[in-house]
Amino acid sequence: MNPLISTRDRDERTGAEDVSMFDNGDMFQKLFERSADAIFLFDPAREVFVDCNQAAVEMMRATSKEQLLLQHPAELSPEFQPDGKTSRDKTPEVITIALAKGSHRFEWTARGMDGSVFPLEVLLTPIQNGEQPLMATVCREITERKRAERQILELNASLEQRVNERTAALKSSEARLRAVVEHAPEAIVVFDGNTGRFLFGNEHACRLYGVPMERLTELTPADVSPEFQADGRRSSELARELMDEALAGGTPVFEWLHRQQPDGRLISTEVRLLRLPAEGQNLIRASIIDNTDRKRAERALRESEAKFRALFEGASQGVVLHDESKVLQVNPAAVRILGRRFAHEMLGKHPGEFSPPFQSNGESSDALARKHIDECMTKGSARFDWLACAPNGREIPMEVMLTRIEWSGRQVIQAFITDITDRTHAQAALTESETRFSVAFQASPFFISILRMSDGAYVLANDAFVNWLGYPREEVIGRSSAEFGMWENPDERTSALKNMRQVGSIRQREVHWRNRRGELLTILLSAETIKLKDTPHILSFAQDITQRKRAEEELRASAAQLRESEARFSTAFQASPIFIGILCTSDGKFVLANDALVNWLGCPREEALGQTCAALGLWENVADRALVWEELGAIGRIRQKECRWRNRRGELFTILLSADTITLGHTPHVLLLALDITQRKQAEVEILKTLAREKELSQLKSNFVSMVSHEFRTPLGIIQSSAELLREFHKKMQPGERDEQLESIARNTRRMAGMMEGVLVLSRLDAGKLDFHPAAFDLNLFCRRVVDEVLSATNRRCLIEIAVNSVPTKAQADEQLLGHIFTNLLSNAVKYSEPRATVHFTVERDGQDAVCVIRDQGIGISVADQQQLFKAFNRGSNVGTRPGTGLGLLLVKRCTELHGGWVKVDSKVGEGTTVMVRLPVFPKES
Repeated sequence: MNPLISTRDRDERTGAEDVSMFDNGDMFQKLFERSADAIFLFDPAREVFVDCNQAAVEMMRATSKEQLLLQHPAELSPEFQPDGKTSRDKTPEVITIALAKGSHRFEWTARGMDGSVFPLEVLLTPIQNGEQPLMATVCREITERKRAERQILELNASLEQRVNERTAALKSSEARLRAVVEHAPEAIVVFDGNTGRFLFGNEHACRLYGVPMERLTELTPADVSPEFQADGRRSSELARELMDEALAGGTPVFEWLHRQQPDGRLISTEVRLLRLPAEGQNLIRASIIDNTDRKRAERALRESEAKFRALFEGASQGVVLHDESKVLQVNPAAVRILGRRFAHEMLGKHPGEFSPPFQSNGESSDALARKHIDECMTKGSARFDWLACAPNGREIPMEVMLTRIEWSGRQVIQAFITDITDRTHAQAALTESETRFSVAFQASPFFISILRMSDGAYVLANDAFVNWLGYPREEVIGRSSAEFGMWENPDERTSALKNMRQVGSIRQREVHWRNRRGELLTILLSAETIKLKDTPHILSFAQDITQRKRAEEELRASAAQLRESEARFSTAFQASPIFIGILCTSDGKFVLANDALVNWLGCPREEALGQTCAALGLWENVADRALVWEELGAIGRIRQKECRWRNRRGELFTILLSADTITLGHTPHVLLLALDITQRKQAEVEILKTLAREKELSQLKSNFVSMVSHEFRTPLGIIQSSAELLREFHKKMQPGERDEQLESIARNTRRMAGMMEGVLVLSRLDAGKLDFHPAAFDLNLFCRRVVDEVLSATNRRCLIEIAVNSVPTKAQADEQLLGHIFTNLLSNAVKYSEPRATVHFTVERDGQDAVCVIRDQGIGISVADQQQLFKAFNRGSNVGTRPGTGLGLLLVKRCTELHGGWVKVDSKVGEGTTVMVRLPVFPKES
């Protein structure tokens, strides 16, 4: 059959050819009986079938022709057709159309003798059989085609939805782009590439040139530039040369001196030119940035990198980079903490080698380490206490924080280790201090209590206060002093509460209290505002000075010293978890530091007091300290300034610093309040890493959707085309032509199945659901069978020479995974080679390993593309129109790794590619 014959020509000849064919009774009978399509002979007058072939019997799920003959089409169909009409009403309608047009092709829903319902494509053609007119009814079941059409419609609907979403996003992006241009921080101008005259500019351009917007269009680049540029060339000549480069399609980026009007000040800038698409015009857009700040930022970046390296090398906190099997990098602090002398003593070793067999809780170090590493790789971080050991067996308690990071293109673990020997001792000391405080609180002879600021109700009272008041403790807690009638003068209570709410403290105020027994005492009252669980409370210290008042003259001097001591010292100051210190303004030395600050510093209080921050090595950057003192001198306070402090143990912390200038003893001092926000900053970093990972997963999903929509379109189109050719020209095709179309359908079906198989195998590998089942098999026969399969699948496009040298008959491997490896590599070698080229496939034994080498002389792989070989959906830049998914080499690598082997690729563009796969599949030689 000539495929170039048009459909119109064929239709015009159909009537004459049919008459000629049907005149030959034998030919018609053979065609009728042997046709693969179901054919009925239909009597339009009686509307019944009078004959059918065997294909029709099989299609209708009947056992004999007799079940179908003399049946009305409606009796072999459901009651209604897809257009809503009944099958009985639809029958005369299609008969009329066929008689009017000479033939009629339409779709019909039939019901088999087994009750199943299925769609048909029907060609109804009137024929003349003597005087009795009949109609040849050729039917073809199209269930699979309908299913494919539904799938294509669903895919089209999904694609249309994505296109609409992208269109909306593009419109939004254009609006944002316009706003960005109008309000962009850099100067942007558009000018005529032929004349050089400005056509448009934003406000930043006008400010840069020093001209109003209405004057901008009167100027050219030469008008806002000095006569000569920094390299000595004339501005007008150089501008013309750069504009010509942009008009030729280039995007020149260069530094340029601008002259600001009217004062003529020169401004150094970075300019980027870009030709704009405009029909009939040569327009150029220039983006102009004052590069002074950028150069300053570049210098700062270099300094920051140098500081980071210095921090890594000089930090007292240990830093270890390792993967799941060995240590990759350590800093000097880590070497010192783990009791080693040199870094090479640790590099390349398993982290577990630096720990005792069991941890302090009795659990195995190996098992516990595995659990922490899994937690880190899953959640991104892990924090825990760990017991390490020095080479001499000395145990080293440490705090370890693991963080999953990307290093040199792979996921590794960054471990921060801190020797917590001192901290452990400090925690024990803190616990002892808290115990002493509790004992002192209860045993104190002073009346000490804590009240809620809101209603004055007691929430805590010591034994001395409860015993003096004369009520059981449970009756005191939850009630206010007014309920006990404790104040002799209620106005004193009102005044005290007012001062606490307005000022926040009371210092040594004389008041008069009466207890349950009616005893009236003179009380020296001090109080301070504190917070418990973020709720304001009053810490009250009350001293019975009744006896002292009687001897006030003798004790006046000591009372003055006591008041001064109480003014300096407060429980809230010492109990605060915030680092609080007081420094003398004149010399910057500490005169007071609370427990939290002293414990964090890691030195005794007596060593800290009298020392400056610089002497204690507190500031990581001495310049930051100078800026803080400068700001304090200028405005007298600092509010929530982030800075970096280092304690005596070398631990580096991020601190939120506030400070105020105060006066103590008529001498200016500085009150420092510092909050440790290190963990909060680290949490922010982890959130950013999580967002980056989500972006990467979104990109992989997008790549997968793009691959499926692109790679499936071509084979589906070929299958549809071949099917339509067979449907339209089946009777006129030669057997060879029909076989060619059927082979095309089968080949492209296998191609789609192969792509889906690759995706499914990778999905199961990623999900950990693909099991490794090695079994004994003959590697020699297996390789030859794979070669035969590839030759058949590629229509013997290339010759494959196989050489299996000194390979035992028995090997141990997973044949299914091995098939994925060799099929992908051989198919790639054939695909990217020229037709009739030779692909070499050799297999040799090397000890327990089978060394398999596949070498071609095809297009090769560039050096840049080789860096991305084993990434999903990645394909070479030089593959052209050759089909592929970008999954083959990744599948090869994963399947090889399941066998415990490895893959090596060596390739040059234009010279070909050699892939070596080494697999441990043979038993040890005896």
